[in-house]
Amino acid sequence: MTLSEKKNRGEWSELYALVHILAEGKIQSGATTDDRELLDFQVVSVSRKIDRVNHVFQIAGYNVEVLDTSSENVIDVVPRSELLKQSELLLSKIKTESGRSFLIPEATSIMTSLGIDKVSGHGDKTDLTIKIYDPRIKQETEQGFSIKSFMGSKPTLLNASGATNIEYTITEQLSEIEIKELNKLGPVEIVTSLYETGHRLIPTKIDKRFVENLKMIDSEMDMLLAHIVLAYFQGSRRAMKDVLKILINTNPLNYSKTNSEIRYTHKIKDLLEAVALGMRPTIPWAGNADANGGHVIITSTGEVLCHHALDKETLRNYLFENLAMDRPSRKRYKFGRISGDKIILNFQIRFK
Repeated sequence: MTLSEKKNRGEWSELYALVHILAEGKIQSGATTDDRELLDFQVVSVSRKIDRVNHVFQIAGYNVEVLDTSSENVIDVVPRSELLKQSELLLSKIKTESGRSFLIPEATSIMTSLGIDKVSGHGDKTDLTIKIYDPRIKQETEQGFSIKSFMGSKPTLLNASGATNIEYTITEQLSEIEIKELNKLGPVEIVTSLYETGHRLIPTKIDKRFVENLKMIDSEMDMLLAHIVLAYFQGSRRAMKDVLKILINTNPLNYSKTNSEIRYTHKIKDLLEAVALGMRPTIPWAGNADANGGHVIITSTGEVLCHHALDKETLRNYLFENLAMDRPSRKRYKFGRISGDKIILNFQIRFK
């Protein structure tokens, strides 16, 4: 077991989500509907990959059956009532423990009974694979879900890296004195100052692999992303709605004014959906969804909600309403300073 290691709230939340879902035997939909019967998905089984081994847990009445990964035989049975107690304990500890990371020694027994030795899974977009009964289509479906927890720091959808650096060329030459004075400012202040003095920024370089992945979504998505980032650095607000307003006003892709809002909104949602379901900047992407089920959201109060990819528009709207642009460490990612006629901007996308 690796339980002697401290874990942060996001990592403990992954274990909490697994235990909570197994204890409840269902997961609540985050979709908005007046039909209460459609708010809950009944869970048939949950699987989780740790060190390339798939651990499978099957709901069997008041119990959870732990299956052998090779033979699928039942090797242990855990009462769901015991899992419910453990999920409540985990939630209490996650909420109340101090520090960036901490131990929960009480988790040892439940992890042992479930046959797992790590708090979090294998690190790609799919954290849990859940087989549910969907009352809308009256059949079982099995999909991968990504866990996003709001019990720690606000989770990211797209992490910053060197690949999320975008280079821009500054129109109208700057003197060395102007560059020196501008570089004393923060990135947002530099960009706004440049625009206030009549300069413009033209996207000239994006990571090649990232461009290829973006073009799998849309042939213009690389340029749209560059202008989304630029719009963020031009304003004081981070929400996607605020970025959208700037795009509509500046119209960098020259859409018809009669439908520019619809087109920019649709394409931003395309981008967010692709990232949410598996696209990453540095890994070749064929357009497939890794987390093809959607997201399991853990709220700040410990509610566990499912935003299912089958509810395509619900998931897309949720992402658009709840995501914002963010920027990482300027020093770490080497961006936000003018060099000659160039400036590099970096970004990440985070839940609000």
